[in-house]
Amino acid sequence: MGLFYFNLKELMKLLEERTGVKLPRDITETHLDAEHDLLFIRFREPKGVEVGEPLPLKTPVTLFTEEGTGKVTALEVIGISKLLTELGIKAIS
Repeated sequence: MGLFYFNLKELMKLLEERTGVKLPRDITETHLDAEHDLLFIRFREPKGVEVGEPLPLKTPVTLFTEEGTGKVTALEVIGISKLLTELGIKAIS
Protein backbone atom coordinates (compact mmCIF):
# COMPACT_ATOMS: atom_id res chain seq x y z
CA MET A 1 0.00 0.00 0.00
CA GLY A 2 1.38 3.41 -0.93
CA LEU A 3 1.10 6.80 0.67
CA PHE A 4 -2.40 8.26 0.77
CA TYR A 5 -4.12 11.39 2.08
CA PHE A 6 -7.45 11.97 3.80
CA ASN A 7 -9.18 14.69 5.79
CA LEU A 8 -8.37 14.10 9.48
CA LYS A 9 -11.06 16.54 10.68
CA GLU A 10 -13.67 14.67 8.66
CA LEU A 11 -12.44 11.34 10.06
CA MET A 12 -12.69 12.59 13.66
CA LYS A 13 -16.16 14.08 13.08
CA LEU A 14 -17.50 10.85 11.59
CA LEU A 15 -15.92 8.77 14.37
CA GLU A 16 -17.67 10.95 16.94
CA GLU A 17 -21.01 10.65 15.14
CA ARG A 18 -20.70 6.87 14.70
CA THR A 19 -19.47 6.06 18.23
CA GLY A 20 -20.85 8.88 20.40
CA VAL A 21 -17.36 9.56 21.79
CA LYS A 22 -16.20 13.19 22.00
CA LEU A 23 -12.61 13.47 20.77
CA PRO A 24 -10.26 16.29 21.81
CA ARG A 25 -9.41 18.91 19.19
CA ASP A 26 -5.83 19.44 20.33
CA ILE A 27 -3.51 16.91 18.70
CA THR A 28 0.10 16.62 19.85
CA GLU A 29 1.21 13.84 17.49
CA THR A 30 -0.03 11.86 14.50
CA HIS A 31 1.62 8.92 12.85
CA LEU A 32 0.37 7.35 9.63
CA ASP A 33 2.11 4.14 8.65
CA ALA A 34 0.69 3.55 5.18
CA GLU A 35 2.83 0.47 4.64
CA HIS A 36 1.21 -1.27 7.62
CA ASP A 37 -2.17 0.52 7.26
CA LEU A 38 -1.99 2.08 10.76
CA LEU A 39 -2.94 5.48 12.15
CA PHE A 40 -2.05 6.73 15.63
CA ILE A 41 -3.24 10.06 17.06
CA ARG A 42 -1.95 11.39 20.40
CA PHE A 43 -4.13 14.05 22.03
CA ARG A 44 -2.25 14.33 25.33
CA GLU A 45 0.34 12.47 27.37
CA PRO A 46 -1.23 10.51 30.22
CA LYS A 47 -0.17 11.48 33.73
CA GLY A 48 -0.87 7.98 34.97
CA VAL A 49 -1.91 4.64 33.56
CA GLU A 50 -3.36 4.64 30.04
CA VAL A 51 -6.19 2.19 29.28
CA GLY A 52 -7.32 1.09 25.80
CA GLU A 53 -10.89 0.22 24.86
CA PRO A 54 -12.17 -0.85 21.43
CA LEU A 55 -14.75 1.37 19.75
CA PRO A 56 -17.94 -0.19 18.32
CA LEU A 57 -16.84 -0.32 14.67
CA LYS A 58 -16.07 -3.10 12.19
CA THR A 59 -12.51 -1.82 11.82
CA PRO A 60 -10.28 -2.23 14.91
CA VAL A 61 -10.11 1.23 16.53
CA THR A 62 -8.84 1.60 20.09
CA LEU A 63 -9.57 4.65 22.23
CA PHE A 64 -7.02 5.28 24.99
CA THR A 65 -8.00 7.13 28.16
CA GLU A 66 -6.24 8.07 31.35
CA GLU A 67 -7.24 5.76 34.18
CA GLY A 68 -8.96 7.66 36.95
CA THR A 69 -9.73 10.84 34.97
CA GLY A 70 -11.22 9.23 31.87
CA LYS A 71 -9.59 11.90 29.68
CA VAL A 72 -9.00 10.78 26.10
CA THR A 73 -5.28 10.49 25.42
CA ALA A 74 -4.93 8.69 22.07
CA LEU A 75 -6.61 6.82 19.24
CA GLU A 76 -5.17 3.90 17.29
CA VAL A 77 -6.58 2.51 14.04
CA ILE A 78 -5.46 -0.84 12.69
CA GLY A 79 -6.61 -0.85 9.09
CA ILE A 80 -7.01 2.87 8.37
CA SER A 81 -7.89 2.20 4.71
CA LYS A 82 -10.74 -0.10 5.88
CA LEU A 83 -11.97 2.53 8.36
CA LEU A 84 -12.02 5.21 5.65
CA THR A 85 -14.16 2.89 3.51
CA GLU A 86 -16.39 2.02 6.48
CA LEU A 87 -17.02 5.72 7.17
CA GLY A 88 -17.39 6.64 3.47
CA ILE A 89 -14.28 8.86 3.34
CA LYS A 90 -12.41 9.09 0.05
CA ALA A 91 -8.65 8.67 0.30
CA ILE A 92 -6.41 10.27 -2.29
CA SER A 93 -3.40 8.24 -3.45
